[in-house]
Amino acid sequence: MFSYFIEAARVLLANRTRSILTIIGLVVGVATIISVQVAAQGMAGAVNGIFKGTNANTFIVFPKERQGNNVRAALTLSDLALVQQSVPGVVSVIPFSQLRTMVDAGHKRVRLRFGGESDKRFSTSPLVAGRTLNADDIAAASAVCVISDNAFSRLFPDATSPSDVLGRSVYVGSKRYVIVGVQGKAKLDTAALGLDVSSDVAIPYTTYYNTYQRGSSFFAISVLGAQGANLTSLETQTQKVLSQAHGAQYQYFDFGFIAKTVGGFFSIIGLIVGAVGAISLVVAGIGIMNIMLVSVTERTREIGVRKAIGARSSQVLLQFFVESLLLSAFGCLTGMLIGVGLGVIVNKGFIARISGVTGGIPWLEVIVIAVGFATLVTLVFGTYPAYRAAKLDPIEALRYE
Repeated sequence: MFSYFIEAARVLLANRTRSILTIIGLVVGVATIISVQVAAQGMAGAVNGIFKGTNANTFIVFPKERQGNNVRAALTLSDLALVQQSVPGVVSVIPFSQLRTMVDAGHKRVRLRFGGESDKRFSTSPLVAGRTLNADDIAAASAVCVISDNAFSRLFPDATSPSDVLGRSVYVGSKRYVIVGVQGKAKLDTAALGLDVSSDVAIPYTTYYNTYQRGSSFFAISVLGAQGANLTSLETQTQKVLSQAHGAQYQYFDFGFIAKTVGGFFSIIGLIVGAVGAISLVVAGIGIMNIMLVSVTERTREIGVRKAIGARSSQVLLQFFVESLLLSAFGCLTGMLIGVGLGVIVNKGFIARISGVTGGIPWLEVIVIAVGFATLVTLVFGTYPAYRAAKLDPIEALRYE
């Protein structure tokens, strides 16, 4: 069997220019499909990383845009207690309140995310110094805050440890907040695509309301469900409670919804790119069949000699089948390497920069695609030329000029 591969390689190398031109379409098709697979893996990791700093049981509820009375749909402070008391499984409800503003600490002044937080943590970033906000902070609307790792590194670049900044103050405008806790880096950067919903400087939501929102309605509320609670059930019940209370319509979303939406978008792109890749593969397969037919024609006398000295039709069939297999295997292998390379470049050069996430390479999918296409192209487009060569009449073949 090994001799068949040696002979096939010799024939293909003797016509290397023609062989390379033949498999270009196969390389392009496989590389396109695989690079999209690798990039999609990275994007999936980025989508998960976007919201990883927020508890997975969190969802946001807000009024629908188009309804008869938008004033009636406005959310107020009383709605927080209403939802928490009426919907079993809800741990905490706070106004969805956050803004990007200038924060001062000593001589440092930087723009950070600033918002209200509950004593039941919506954020999942680990605490590395001090404490979190507690029930007393919420009840007294205290002027305290917990800062993120991003805020710590930017506001206090000279601090040797997070503990050094406990008790120090930050200012938002003229308002002073004492630092009682510092959060560490999350496993994945939550600043992905600018959609992070956790705050760099988190103060009690009651303090935020009294200082910045008193007398005004909320754009939305953030709801935190209990661990293991059915999130879909909590969402629909919360929507129902608010609709009955206000006689208005509400909508909600959680971070899984966004992930599904983005995933669906990339699925459509994958289908489109896959269709383009499939066309390239068909063209490449036709090219391989064409070159094999040309090879059969050019080697008609050789086939006649082989058959005349005792070669069986099955041996001739196998010889040409191996040649088409080598062509398709080389094209698919080259396409696989190029596709993985392009996918890695997109992941590390683009996706990772905006999301802080580098997705792994789906090697199993990549290998299955490469091997599958190599086999398919060989079987579909390599069989006929090999069959035609095997069926040549040795007498007629010897007479061929």
